[in-house]
Amino acid sequence: MIGTVTHPGDRHYRNTTIRISDLVVTTYALEDLIFENCVIMGPAVLLPLEGVAFNECGFDAPGAEWIIWRIDPGRPGVTGAIGVNRCEFHSCRFVGIGIATSDAFYGQAIAGIKPADQL
Repeated sequence: MIGTVTHPGDRHYRNTTIRISDLVVTTYALEDLIFENCVIMGPAVLLPLEGVAFNECGFDAPGAEWIIWRIDPGRPGVTGAIGVNRCEFHSCRFVGIGIATSDAFYGQAIAGIKPADQL
């Protein structure tokens, strides 16, 4: 995919390939970003926290059970995942990316997400 060069200070990414770890070199979370028609590359696990939308996105995985990392409700916290706050992903393809979420938010986490071959 041809697009613009990724800069960690950008707020809006369109028609480009992004290694998601490049955006969190000096922080542990993505905040207030918009991604449109991007290929989001891992390896990484994203932890949606608040105000996150996945619209018509696809994951390179056979199904949700490969993507979702369920967090036990009794677990006090997580480390190592990339937090995601107030971000929108529109028509993006995720490669080597998992989503960490609790059972309570499982349905919301997979809304708008499909295996890439079903888009």
